[in-house]
Amino acid sequence: MTQSPNHAHATLYRRPRTTQRTLTLPKAAQQQAAPLELDSSVLFQGAREVHIRHKDMVYRLSITRFEKLLLTK
Repeated sequence: MTQSPNHAHATLYRRPRTTQRTLTLPKAAQQQAAPLELDSSVLFQGAREVHIRHKDMVYRLSITRFEKLLLTK
């Protein structure tokens, strides 16, 4: 089946080159609050390790002997 030139042109419509579009972020992405900041002494309360439950997994956040934080599954 051969399409007529007029029909083929109608299905391939393109926006004129002079039209510009501006992309914006969704409102939810624009209004993000600052991340929560906790002091580690409040989080650990004198312990060297805390357990964090995320969905169905438990993660360990521990303080190493060099006073760095280590997060493991």
